Amino acid sequence: MKLTPIIALALVSALPLTGCMAQDDGNSNIDQTLLEQYRSALPTQEQLSAPKVAATTAAANGQPALYPTASWPIVAGINGSVGMLITLLKTIVALPPTVYNSSTREFVWGPWPADDGVGYVAAYIKDTAGAGDFQYEYALVRGASNDLATLTPIIWGGATPDPSGADRGVGVTLWDFEADRAFHEAYDPNFDPSQGDRGRFATVWGKGEDQNAPGNELAFVVAVFRDFVPADDPTAAPNDLDYFYGRYTSAAHVVDFLDFETGIDVDEPKDGIREDVGIRMAFLDQGTGRAEADVVGGSMSANQSGSAVECWDTSLDETYLQYQVMDSGTPSQTYTEGTYGNCGMFQATLDDLNIPSLQDIDPNLLASLDQVATTGVPAN
Repeated sequence: MKLTPIIALALVSALPLTGCMAQDDGNSNIDQTLLEQYRSALPTQEQLSAPKVAATTAAANGQPALYPTASWPIVAGINGSVGMLITLLKTIVALPPTVYNSSTREFVWGPWPADDGVGYVAAYIKDTAGAGDFQYEYALVRGASNDLATLTPIIWGGATPDPSGADRGVGVTLWDFEADRAFHEAYDPNFDPSQGDRGRFATVWGKGEDQNAPGNELAFVVAVFRDFVPADDPTAAPNDLDYFYGRYTSAAHVVDFLDFETGIDVDEPKDGIREDVGIRMAFLDQGTGRAEADVVGGSMSANQSGSAVECWDTSLDETYLQYQVMDSGTPSQTYTEGTYGNCGMFQATLDDLNIPSLQDIDPNLLASLDQVATTGVPAN
């Protein structure tokens, strides 16, 4: 089940909305079948959300596995941000489009006065007719006037749906919190700089049949947050997060996998200094599984590193856990719970089991995601 990259990221520039638009009365002049085809370009919650696999209960004599439990708040936070993005886009495009331009093959919603009382917002979905990197391009834009040519993308992306199945296809999306903040700073006299998320979120996603094993299906998301500060913790230092997750489905089994790298203060008691942490997990049929973690930097000395391995059973109760601290390549601390034989098939490493990881992703793809999440929408 080694992952073979099935797409290459091609960043989509937000195209200016130009041309002669024919005004629509709301519904009567619109081909509803065509409109639904365009709407299908927007990603769904299922396409962009990590699988919800978390230890929540323990057997009478067991304890929930540490890494699924500790990692779930991070995964839930990612899913929450993704959910807001999808809800925002789909709420707007669920309305009757304002105009359809048959020359440029695009539906436009708005521009309308923004709900927050500052400027105008609009959205569009455009069929590239083979001229773009994806079949469709889309954006949510906002600006100080109702001149479409002056509006700035807040959310933009592209997608190529796969008609062979629901939620299948490939796509890319950017959510630019910084562009939205810059707009408010420029035009909103009542703007509170302590409110709202900071940073940018960029993702590439795909779902489709495994070309090497017809009948099996692979769904995946590769994404990055850069300089992210959540709205519910506005005093937090900006943080980066790279993650890769997905689900491989065959007739016999479902394998969920997750790999992320971010800064976390792992010290107890907390000292306010983040270490560089990588956590990688796999679950068989949403139950038994294995985690592998590593930590460097932060409060650790230059010659120190830490690692951990954990296994759990079908109830996600821990069956084995080992921590190890290395000093100059020599173990200096080791802590073990349980017996390694209790890991069953997960005595094999995740690499040996051919579980996909961030290291399998094309470096050029990761570099492209990093660039757009760092600098924002590319200039036309």
